[in-house]
Amino acid sequence: MGHTLYSPSPIIPFHNSAGQTEIKKFGGLLTSEFMPAPVGRSFQMRQTYRHNVEGPIPDNLRKLIADPRKPKGPPTHFHQFQTEYFKVEEGICIVEINGVPRNVSPDDEEISCKPGNVHAFYIHPDSPEKMTVLLSASDTGMDYQLDRVFFENWYGYWHDALLYRGGLDLIQTLQIHDAGDHYTPAPAWMPFRTFFGYWACVIIGRWLGGLLGYKPFFKEYTTDWDFAISKMKGNVFTRWNVHESYSDKQPWEKQVEMSSHPKPTNAEYEELVTDMTETFWKSQGNNGVKGVNGMFGDESPTSKMAKVHVKGEVNGALNGDTVAPLRKRV
Repeated sequence: MGHTLYSPSPIIPFHNSAGQTEIKKFGGLLTSEFMPAPVGRSFQMRQTYRHNVEGPIPDNLRKLIADPRKPKGPPTHFHQFQTEYFKVEEGICIVEINGVPRNVSPDDEEISCKPGNVHAFYIHPDSPEKMTVLLSASDTGMDYQLDRVFFENWYGYWHDALLYRGGLDLIQTLQIHDAGDHYTPAPAWMPFRTFFGYWACVIIGRWLGGLLGYKPFFKEYTTDWDFAISKMKGNVFTRWNVHESYSDKQPWEKQVEMSSHPKPTNAEYEELVTDMTETFWKSQGNNGVKGVNGMFGDESPTSKMAKVHVKGEVNGALNGDTVAPLRKRV
C-alpha cells in the first residue's frame, strides 16, 4: 500500500493542507473529512478511497496508481492503547484483524479493533468505484494518540513521500506513527511481534529520530499548530526540535503601526540605503521624477511637439511668411 522505504532524511513538506476540514490526497484517490468526535472518542473522520483517478493526471501520480502498492488503505499496524472503530457507509471495505479478513458493507454495524490487535483496512477490489468508512477511536487523554493532528500529518507526509520522494523514510514514518499510537508490527513469523514493533517505533522513531532532528508534526499540514507544539514539548526527544517564536509574530496592522516611525540616518553610509536615481533627478529640479523621453516636470510629449511646431511657424513668419496664415494655423 505504498509502504516503500528508502534512505533516511527528514521530510520538508511539498504542499500545505492546514486549516482544511476536508483534505484530498493523491489527486483524490484518498479523501479525509474531519468531523466532531463523539463523546469518549478522540476523533471522527469520514474517509473515502477510490480505485482510480479520472482525467489527465501527472506522471508521478499515474505511476503510483499503476503500482500494486498504491494507497488503498493504511499500512498494517496496531494500536498500543486505543480501540479503533469502523462503520462502512459506502462500498465494500476489507477489515483484516490478526490476519483474518472480513468484508464489511453499509449493512453491517460498527465494528471495533481492540489495542494490540494487528490490523488493516482497505477498499475491496469489487467495491464499485469507491469505499467510504467512518473512523474513530477511544480517547485515552494521552499526548500521542489517534487524533486530527496525527492524521493531518500522516496523510500529508504519505502523500508527499510517495509522490515526490519515491518512498517513505523509515525514521520519519516510525516517528509520525509513534506520535499517533500507530505502530508497525514485526514480521508475522517473529514471536512477540507487537512488543518488538512497539519498541522499534519508540527507539528508532521517537528516540533516535528526535536526536537526529526529526519531528512528527509540521505546520504545513497541521490546523491546530498550538496543540501539536504542546504534544511535541511533552516528549524530551522532540522538545528541542520545537520552535515557538511564531506565537510572538505581530498581525499586519500592528506591523504597519510599527513601521510608521521616522527613518533613521546612517552618516556616510546613508547614500547607499536611498534611491540614488531619485536623488539625482531631484538635484536636476525635477522633483525626483524623470520625464518621458528625457523631458522634465509635467511636460508631456504632446505639449513639447506643439511648442516645437509653433516655434517653427514663428521663425517662418520672421523670415517673410505672412502673419495671417500663421495665426490661422496657431
